[in-house]
Amino acid sequence: MNKTTIIALLCFLLSRLTVQAQPMQQQHTLELACRKTTSLVFPYPIKSVDRGSGGILAQVPPQVRNVLQVKAASPRFQETNLTVITADGRLYSFFVIYDESPATTLLRLEAAQATSVLFTDAGLNQRQLESIMSRLAEDFRFHYGMKDKAGGIKATVEGIYIRGSTLFYRVVLTNSSPVPYGIDFTRFTVRDRKKAKRTATQEEELVPLYTYGEEDRAVEAGQRKVLVFALEKHNLNRGKELVLVLFEKSGGRHLKLKIRARDILLACPLLFSDEAEI
Repeated sequence: MNKTTIIALLCFLLSRLTVQAQPMQQQHTLELACRKTTSLVFPYPIKSVDRGSGGILAQVPPQVRNVLQVKAASPRFQETNLTVITADGRLYSFFVIYDESPATTLLRLEAAQATSVLFTDAGLNQRQLESIMSRLAEDFRFHYGMKDKAGGIKATVEGIYIRGSTLFYRVVLTNSSPVPYGIDFTRFTVRDRKKAKRTATQEEELVPLYTYGEEDRAVEAGQRKVLVFALEKHNLNRGKELVLVLFEKSGGRHLKLKIRARDILLACPLLFSDEAEI
């Protein structure tokens, strides 16, 4: 055996050892009892739950989207598994066993403990939406001029962007009055631009996929606030417009922004890399 062959063989063996030495992602072991409920808290809303057998009872509590409550359906069930997929495109896998005295009844999960998955609709997941919209909140490149004002508060559409089948609207609120402006709720509708006499106006409400900046709904006196809305791509037929209404809480300074098809055609394409989004 010549020297070249020996070196090649050694390189092959070293590569095999390196691959085998890489740690496999550890599967969580979940201990469940009949008389105790275990709560699994995920960083993002739950999209689906698969129980390996009927020995597990599982439910997402009403009005809570990121908590899964589980317990044993019967004592001494056979070992099984549990799989959970969350809105950020992560899959969590659990090896489930019966234990009358579980080591814990509260388990907080993190994205690093899961495996990435791709949704069949190929749309942006919530984690990607959050990342994109947080960056758009700091974008000052575009100004579309669609605005409305009332009582010292002004709303302006300062950016329209598109990524795949998702449209993003960047709206800036400026309060030049001495009275704080509190946002009660926002509403998107597609409606007729002109209402014919004796004809009812047809409206279609659109629900945003995600909204950035609504956690703090107040715009203090002399301050500004940036909101970013993500909506599924929508077509505005001839004579239609998209209307965003911001309603003031305990007040009458409601703001209305009208967006036409020609505005959407000028949307700025987003070319963020997948690594940057995640």
